[in-house]
Formats: sequence, C-alpha cells, structure tokens
Amino acid sequence: MKASSKALAASIARYRNILIVIKGSPDPDAIASSYAMSAVCRSLNVSCSMIATKKISLPENRAFVDILGIPLGISPHAPDTREFDAYIITDHPSLAARELVGDLPCAVYIDHHEPAEEKPKADFILRDVEAGSTCTLVALLIRELEKGLEPGIMTSVATALLYGIYTDTDKYSHAGRLDYEALDYLSRYADHDTFNRISSTPLSRETLRLLKNAIENKTPYKDWLIAGVGFVDSGERDSIAIIADFLLKREQFSTVIVFAAVEDPEWGHLTIDASFRSSSELLNLDGIIKQISPDGGARRFKGAYQVDIDYFLHCPDRHKLWDVIQLSTVELLKKSREDMYITELKGFYQKIRNRFRNYFK
Repeated sequence: MKASSKALAASIARYRNILIVIKGSPDPDAIASSYAMSAVCRSLNVSCSMIATKKISLPENRAFVDILGIPLGISPHAPDTREFDAYIITDHPSLAARELVGDLPCAVYIDHHEPAEEKPKADFILRDVEAGSTCTLVALLIRELEKGLEPGIMTSVATALLYGIYTDTDKYSHAGRLDYEALDYLSRYADHDTFNRISSTPLSRETLRLLKNAIENKTPYKDWLIAGVGFVDSGERDSIAIIADFLLKREQFSTVIVFAAVEDPEWGHLTIDASFRSSSELLNLDGIIKQISPDGGARRFKGAYQVDIDYFLHCPDRHKLWDVIQLSTVELLKKSREDMYITELKGFYQKIRNRFRNYFK
C-alpha cells in the first residue's frame, strides 16, 4: 500500500461538493468504505452525499445501515449532478460510472479487486489486491490522516469499517497482513457491542428457502458445483453470495457458483446474478468471469457477474423463462470450466507483459 493520506486529503480538498456513488450491490464493504470517505470529506469541510442505485439486500445489511445511522440515499434514477463538482467511488473493479455521474471528474478511487481497466483516471487512486476488503485500505488511510475524525464519528466509522472487513473476508477466514493491521487499528475505536448486535442479525426465511433450492438443484461438473436458485427479489440479492459461501464449506468441490434471476418489478429490472466462491489459491476467477462479462470481476477466492435481461421482465411464463435461464447459465459455466486453462494461460502471459512494461517505465 503506497498511496498517502496527504495525497488523499489534497485530492478531496480541491472540491466543494462531492458525490459518493456505490456502483453495484450495496454490500457492507461498499457501504462502510463510502461512509468512511464521507466522514473524511466532512472533516476537511467538503460537502458530500452518498447514493446507491440498487436496494440494500438482506436483513443484516439493512440493520447495519439503520443501527449506525448511515446516511445512504437509494434511488433507481441517476442523481442530479449539477450541484456536485466531483465524485468518489470505492469497492468496484472500475471507476467508470458515466451513467451515474455524467462528466464529473473522479476525485478518489479505492478498491481491492482485480482491475477492470488498466489506467483509471482519478486525482487519487489506491488499489491493492492484497487487501481482503476495501475497508482495510480506507482504515489504513484514515490512520495516517493529519487531521483525524472527531471521536463520536470515529467510533461509528470504525465500527462500520470493522464490519465491512468481517463480511468481505468471510469472518476473517481470508484476512491477510493488511487486514489484520487495519483490524488492530479499528478495534481501538469501534463500538464492539454495536458490532456484535449487527453481526448477530439472523438470516432471513427467504435466504433459507433459497438455500434449500440450491441444494435440491445443484449440478456437479468436474471440480465445480453449479446451483441455480430461481427467481429472487432484489431485496434478497445478497442471499446468492451467502449460499455460495455455505455450499463451498459444505460440499466437496473446489469452486461453487450460485446464480439466480433477480427481479425488481417496481424499478423495472431483471438480471442474472452469479456468485463464485473457490478454495483454490491458483484459480484465476477474475479472468474466468471477465470472459463471461467484462463488467464482472473477482479477487482471490470470490467474484461475481451480473447480466441485464430487462427485456424478459414481463414474460408471462416464469417457469419456461427460468428453464431457459438455468439451461443457458449451466451450459455457459460448463464451457467456462472447459476453457479454464486457456484463460489461465492468457492471465499468465498478461502478467509477464505487465512486469516487462513496469520494468522499462
């Protein structure tokens, strides 16, 4: 981690009013890192607003936002950007968000995924795939800020960041050196009673129902397990990832993919969402997913992609539609498994080329 907190503060202080956008599903890592950046903005007397264009999924994630009072606006529509002069984005493989921010410049981009673009343009960039969570990187930046956060704000932010790391490292099971360094720092300021209250929120009945669907409809293929769970309300979107985590621990497969048709009739959206989980440290999940969808991505052990199928939102025969989605997705994933070694070789040669480029810079 080479970026400095001084450079972060200078990049934010250049602007008057910043829009903080959550691109993709607002999970705890994205929410907490965005919340922390809003606190940093305010500590520098820069106005800001946080927005997401997808609903918060899962009861525990909604409880997380409610209990900590995180000021997150949620709307299916792009915000009016005329009052803002820059944007911040965290926890996403790409900072490209023209559909949300128009022509606003990017003030800050912080992420821990494999990149979706080689040379992102922002005043401040911190991307480190060795971190298990974007919250880890944000916490280590806050630790070095010359002007720290006020005590009350720091308690709330530290608790949020702690929870973001907890969820994105699968309850610390995939935590590394940087994560433990951040946890050591955050634990001094976090409200541990509040953290325990958030982390003990039970799974919803819908998540348990979908888990049953996954177990009943799993398709083994070599060392992969593929499971479709059917139609899922957008408010339960994160159940897909939770089920993938569960099956990886329960079943004897190195890689698990769980997918669903996620529908939101109110906002007029229908997507295919797939979550990948793997126990293999050598598997290039990011390369495999990007062969399916360039907008998807992964880091070590976990990844996801989403495909927009709004066109089929009003299909009158849901059973036939799901049959098509399931058959197509399973066959696509089987082909991805067959092509895996070609993808691995491409990734290997790309790394070699990047090393040569960096050497001669």
